[in-house]
Amino acid sequence: MSPVLIVVGIVALTGGLIYWGLQIEKKRTEAMRLASQAMGYAFEETGDLGQLRSFGDLPLFDQGHSKRARSVMTGRTADRDVKLFDYQYTTGSGKNSHTHNQTVALYPEGGRGLPDFVLAPENFLHKIGQAFGYQDIDFEQSPEFSAHYLLRGDDEAAIRAAFTADVLAFFAQHHSWHVEVRSSHVAVYRSGHRCKPPEAPAYLADTLRVMLAFRRAE
Repeated sequence: MSPVLIVVGIVALTGGLIYWGLQIEKKRTEAMRLASQAMGYAFEETGDLGQLRSFGDLPLFDQGHSKRARSVMTGRTADRDVKLFDYQYTTGSGKNSHTHNQTVALYPEGGRGLPDFVLAPENFLHKIGQAFGYQDIDFEQSPEFSAHYLLRGDDEAAIRAAFTADVLAFFAQHHSWHVEVRSSHVAVYRSGHRCKPPEAPAYLADTLRVMLAFRRAE
């Protein structure tokens, strides 16, 4: 086969994959719109990142580049304001780049009374980092929690007070959640997980249970 035909084939294949990906995203957006309508929420196909950050300038928004928010649902659940949306960002570049996608529940002012912290599933790199002084707040009374989660924040005393025995027990049984709190705003999500549109109400309910696990005083 001639080099020209090979190039043409590669270009055609790349274009086909891009088109296929766009069609999938288009179908997802429409399905998320229908899910939002069924929930009685307002819907925006493309989110304004500046506006989202004003509702919660969270660590998630500081990661990577090429950031996008899509299918933003805005409403209330259990008398709390919430925004549920697909969030995408990229780390690295070129062949070493990786695009992260997740469905995020953002609760503006949902963490009143909680200190700023980041809770994330612990991985092998975190364990290596701890050997070199990387912060991880562990709890001797809950080795199951400490084995599965990385917990970081400036005010360690306040964070330890917020993570009561009930909170530790909850997360010891519910793995893989990310919880970020900054200036009373809360984001809850599973990294790399986008909920299926029909499952949006159930996923939102799960994030609410995670947030309410802290049993803070309103």
